[in-house]
Amino acid sequence: MTDVAPHGEGRGNHSAGALAVLIATSTLLAFVAEKVRRGETKAFDQSAREAMQRQRTAALDATARPITVLSLPVVVVGATATLVWWLQRNERTNAARTVAGVPIVAAIVGQGFTMFFPQQTPPDATSSGAAHEASFPSGHTTGVTAEALSIAFVLQRERLASPAVIAALLAWPVVVGVSRIYRDRHWTSDILAGWMAGTAVAAGAALFHERGAYG
Repeated sequence: MTDVAPHGEGRGNHSAGALAVLIATSTLLAFVAEKVRRGETKAFDQSAREAMQRQRTAALDATARPITVLSLPVVVVGATATLVWWLQRNERTNAARTVAGVPIVAAIVGQGFTMFFPQQTPPDATSSGAAHEASFPSGHTTGVTAEALSIAFVLQRERLASPAVIAALLAWPVVVGVSRIYRDRHWTSDILAGWMAGTAVAAGAALFHERGAYG
């Protein structure tokens, strides 16, 4: 069986754009990480947390809970695995390989930072009284951003999804990130770093896809 190459229009532009995004987001992530390491984001994080918690209502709480469930790694990775299977079945081998590698890379990037940064979850992030956990960057946000953006790129390049589906995929990381702040599970700096890390991983995936598609 032969792989089906996507349409080649703008190949150079796509690769150059992905490389620019990779460099920009990696630079921003390093900048934010250094600020967190120095403790310079604490006042901003606390102010943002207080502002968000003032907006909490029972209705919004009910809306945020299912978002948390749908962003759990087991759900996101399961959905990604299903897409990989579908792409492979439809002879989109390069697309399948691109998407399959994203969860692994995102986990490595997220854990790599978490191991070396002492920032912990907000004081009320758990109602069980359990010890706080390392929170920088947000693992949920990193994974969801990396996978959603990578999938959006691949599906768009392979012409396998409608504009509405692509728009939903692009919006999902924002929804998840904001919900993590709203539910007091992460500081805003954790979420910003998660968006940056996830976007960098997705940009790398885009480069991998373009190289595999066109050599």
